[in-house]
Amino acid sequence: MGTLQTELIEKGLKRPLRQGIVKKNTSTSKQNKERFSRREIEDLMGCNRQVYKRVGGAVRNKR
Repeated sequence: MGTLQTELIEKGLKRPLRQGIVKKNTSTSKQNKERFSRREIEDLMGCNRQVYKRVGGAVRNKR
C-alpha cells in the first residue's frame, strides 16, 4: 500500500502531477525545409508586379 496520492492516481480518481508527464521535444522538426530562390521570394512578396497610374482619367502602365 502506497501513499494516498498514488492510490488515488492508480484508481483513476486523480490525475498525475505534471512532473511525471514526459514532454515531447517539439522544437526540432525532422521534415526537410523547403528552400526558395530569391526570385520566388520576390514573386511572393509582389516586388515584380506591374504598377498602374491614372493619367487624365485613363489607367496606364507606369513603367
